[in-house]
Amino acid sequence: MGMDGADLQRAAYKLDAAELEAACLGFHRAHPHRSAKRSIYITQWLAFIALIAVFVWAAQRAPALTWGAVHYVALAVFGVAIAWRLIAASNLKRLLWRLASPAKWPNYTILCPLYREANVVPDLVASLRMMDYPRDALQVILLVEGDDHETLNAAVSASTSPAIEVVVVPAATPRTKPKALNAGLARARGEFLVVYDAEDRPHPQQLRAALASFQDGGEQLACVQAPLDIDNASDSWIARQFAAEYAIQFREMLPMLARWKLPLPLGGSSNHFKTAALRATGGWDPFNVSKDGAQNAMNSKRFSEWDMSCPIRVPFAHKCLVGKRNPWDPVNVREKTCAFAHKISVLSARDFSRPVPLSFLWVTAKSA
Repeated sequence: MGMDGADLQRAAYKLDAAELEAACLGFHRAHPHRSAKRSIYITQWLAFIALIAVFVWAAQRAPALTWGAVHYVALAVFGVAIAWRLIAASNLKRLLWRLASPAKWPNYTILCPLYREANVVPDLVASLRMMDYPRDALQVILLVEGDDHETLNAAVSASTSPAIEVVVVPAATPRTKPKALNAGLARARGEFLVVYDAEDRPHPQQLRAALASFQDGGEQLACVQAPLDIDNASDSWIARQFAAEYAIQFREMLPMLARWKLPLPLGGSSNHFKTAALRATGGWDPFNVSKDGAQNAMNSKRFSEWDMSCPIRVPFAHKCLVGKRNPWDPVNVREKTCAFAHKISVLSARDFSRPVPLSFLWVTAKSA
């Protein structure tokens, strides 16, 4: 028998008004130029309008030449995107890892944002209980929206271990995963932190492998990305498309960027952070839901990837694919306008050669 709303609120920790405001607006106040709350500046609007005006003028004066140029530019972008992937595939190597066994285990926080996912909460919690890591050094935080009583009921029922906390994030705009993650980051006690989605089933030894990567990577290593694998690729055509995309991204592209010691576009889950480094960047931008918002502020740190995969399941239906993909195109545009608006500080934080491949990677990844 499920609990009513009042019982659920008493069984879980609910953010107060100040904590909610910090989760929603803390990043924007600390880093206004990096926040997607204001995504496009007047100078960008003027540049865009000027570009459109020039294109319209050229199309009217010399239509054959203009459209021919567009055709060849598009071919060049797609050709470079394919070449970029061939370079990554030609250097494909299996990533080896070791398992950490320290004399004193550092605390590790696991953040799990949940929304309308009551049916998979028991499986997620069961998977987390299998993690090969000392229980007294683990902190699991299940982050649930305040108006999602069904998921909250499932989370409270599953949180029978003292290591599992249920945190209620009151319903407030923006209704985004990064806002919930900021709420969890504020309560995190771990020296290290990882994000898992409800559909993730992480390898039991993933935390130990990530800890070993941090030990081997030195002070400048701030984030480790575990590969994401689709475990139901044979179920449908949609699932096979996801599997191909994830294989290219996590088995080819990201390892190559890690070898070149460039920042990685994060996958949204199985991201392992040094908690202090993540807090120093301001955490996540609640107005930027492109899943790698935290990466934009970590431009002075290094990222890495290793082959301890995290299987996930994907939907069968085409409408689920459209619903998942449609928001990301405008969101990615918003995210990149924020990044370009802050390009000067990025260039000053790193050498001049490294920010360029990030923009290049985004353009080619969206075109192929």
